Amino acid sequence: LYGMRKSELVTISGGTGLGKSSFTRELSHYLIKNTEDNVGIIALEENWLKTADGIVSIEANDRLYLAEKREKYTDEELSALFDRVIQEGRVYIHSHLGVTNIDDIFSKLRYMIIGCQCEWVIIDHLHMLVNCLTESDERRGIDQLMNRLRSLVEETGVGMFLVAHLRRASGDRGHEQGVTVSLSHLKGSQGISQLSDSVIALERNQQEQDERLANTTTIRILKNRYTGDTGPAGSLLYNKTTGRLSEIKDNSLDSVNDFTV
Repeated sequence: LYGMRKSELVTISGGTGLGKSSFTRELSHYLIKNTEDNVGIIALEENWLKTADGIVSIEANDRLYLAEKREKYTDEELSALFDRVIQEGRVYIHSHLGVTNIDDIFSKLRYMIIGCQCEWVIIDHLHMLVNCLTESDERRGIDQLMNRLRSLVEETGVGMFLVAHLRRASGDRGHEQGVTVSLSHLKGSQGISQLSDSVIALERNQQEQDERLANTTTIRILKNRYTGDTGPAGSLLYNKTTGRLSEIKDNSLDSVNDFTV
């Protein structure tokens, strides 16, 4: 992909429970720590505190969203970690719970981008936005949302990351068993792939008996408008102790010896 660019809409997809939220939290943390840009997050399946806890956990290299882990830290330590990543005036997390009007959500999204000057926005996820529509036809609803999101990207120049779900795979094996993802698996409409600059799929066989393989995610590029290059683009290993995702540098699991899973 040659990195991240503003004025692009990048869709991130994967099966249920395959680590899309972990992936976007790592992405959020990277943008906060490695740029001076303002970052906006709209996580529609959880309240803002849970979203913040996920990012703070990455900063701590520990799963602080678990009470058993969190109780080992003092209030002062937790506050210091929070202040390092959920920076006032730089990081904006949408407190959405109870908001079901799509125009209200888009108004807050526009305010986040223009009023708060967020240059990167992460939306998790598209199909929760669809639930806020009065449109009964899912395909038409997704087309409508994708057109609005694409227009917002073009108008403001924001870099937007959008999480999208997959439809159920045909056959005996599902995405939770490592089925290879294609653009046709995106749930609901071809508008998702047509209006995205890039589409990234996460693949993992969570039913694999080998625990290390069960915690390894393959990154697959399904669309890449910038260069046209598609296909497998590396692997990530999930560390169950720290809750972190780290790249397997040479794509060989045998070379990974510093993780406990």
